[in-house]
Amino acid sequence: MNFLKILFPKMFQIKLETNFNSGKSYDEVYKDLGVFKYDIDGFSINYANLSKAVKWSEISALNVYKKDELGVDCITMEIVYDEKYFSIDEETPGWYQFVIKTKEVFPSIPKDWDMEIIQPPFATNYRIIYTKP
Repeated sequence: MNFLKILFPKMFQIKLETNFNSGKSYDEVYKDLGVFKYDIDGFSINYANLSKAVKWSEISALNVYKKDELGVDCITMEIVYDEKYFSIDEETPGWYQFVIKTKEVFPSIPKDWDMEIIQPPFATNYRIIYTKP
């Protein structure tokens, strides 16, 4: 079986749990911390091939935009820190609580950015919602 996994890696990929395939109700998904762990100084994320610990003070920018996925849009956030970045999106388990947490930690983030970015449909709507002063 390992031989087949090497020859056909895509056939044996583990399907990641997302907000949309978790089987949880909207309320459960909304309240779920998902793949994030928080402490007073920052957060850690462990999801798929991404394992990071980031201090809030290291974050220099938060950029958001929508990706057109044919029938729907997917909101994505780039977390920029130490001249590096990684992206999460609304399918990432814990997304909703992460968005809330960023609004608490960085009061300059527009409180309604996540509602405003959805219009108009299928437009990228790229925005920088936070830059380090």
